[in-house]
Amino acid sequence: MRLRISRPVKIALEVAVVGLLVLLFFLVVDPTRLRVYLERITLRSIAGLLAIQLALHLVGLVQWLFILRQAGVTSSAWDVFWTRLSGCAITSLTPSMYFGGEPVRASMLKNPSVTYQTLYATIAVDKYVELFTKLPAAAIGFAMLIQLAQPGTALLVVSAAFILVFFLFFAYLAVKLFQGSRFVLQVAKKVLVPMARVRPRLAVKIQMALKEFTKDVTRILKKKLAFAAAMVFGLLLSAVEVLQIYYVLAVLGVYDLRRAFAIFFATVFQGLLSFIPGNIGTMEGLNLFMFSILKLGTNGSLIYSVFLRIGMAAMILLGLVNIVLWRVSKNVGRGADRIRTGA
Repeated sequence: MRLRISRPVKIALEVAVVGLLVLLFFLVVDPTRLRVYLERITLRSIAGLLAIQLALHLVGLVQWLFILRQAGVTSSAWDVFWTRLSGCAITSLTPSMYFGGEPVRASMLKNPSVTYQTLYATIAVDKYVELFTKLPAAAIGFAMLIQLAQPGTALLVVSAAFILVFFLFFAYLAVKLFQGSRFVLQVAKKVLVPMARVRPRLAVKIQMALKEFTKDVTRILKKKLAFAAAMVFGLLLSAVEVLQIYYVLAVLGVYDLRRAFAIFFATVFQGLLSFIPGNIGTMEGLNLFMFSILKLGTNGSLIYSVFLRIGMAAMILLGLVNIVLWRVSKNVGRGADRIRTGA
């Protein structure tokens, strides 16, 4: 019998682990060393971090643009940039650092010339590219982590098996996606069996929407040149993420690309497995753990996390402000339509 753990219990366990890690940090912290790290955070270093954050979103913009154009979506690069930034802002506040802002992206880019199914298809392919292209850099990071940490044989075997399963899953998914829409529809049909018994009409509507969605995904994937270009920019996006970690480490006086790759590897899986919204505390706990096993000293881990969150918070704030402005302009437009209709 398999033991099932509810979501509240998972969150409670994660909070407990993070609390223990934070407590451990304050037990081993060196105030003098901490002050040295704090002095390294200057307006110039913050400006550099914000430039890298902007570069991340610009590369992600180009990646999504390739996919959107193949789906027939002609929205301007300016609109796509702010839409993606707003979606990322919502995603950053969800438990997973990779999913959550998709409805916002679809709603903000929706216009009479494109359907929601098409937009969600582009977002799905964009997310797949984003995650799949992280794997090469994550694999390098895993190798660097093994080299630097030198774990025992048992831990090495278990970790390698976990990574291999993850890689094989993505490879399997890639093959199925390129084979067409039948795979997605078969899975959806099985999932919707309980609903079909209770709400058959709703189940049929969902199946029809999924059918259109998968057709759009298949059409996008058939444009192999554009898809390959999106994959290239996905790889570039991962490279910029590693560069950001290296930059933050360099601000703290650590110039080591191997450790940047190792931290990137841990960050990728932490973003997928976290249950706390915004990864509050989880990221700090992970960084404390990584700084410890990478022999970087635990004093700099908190400053590393705080500095990184400064850059992330700036982009999140811009995205949230844009969502508010979009909602205001949308409501004003509706009001104007009512006035014209009444007239």
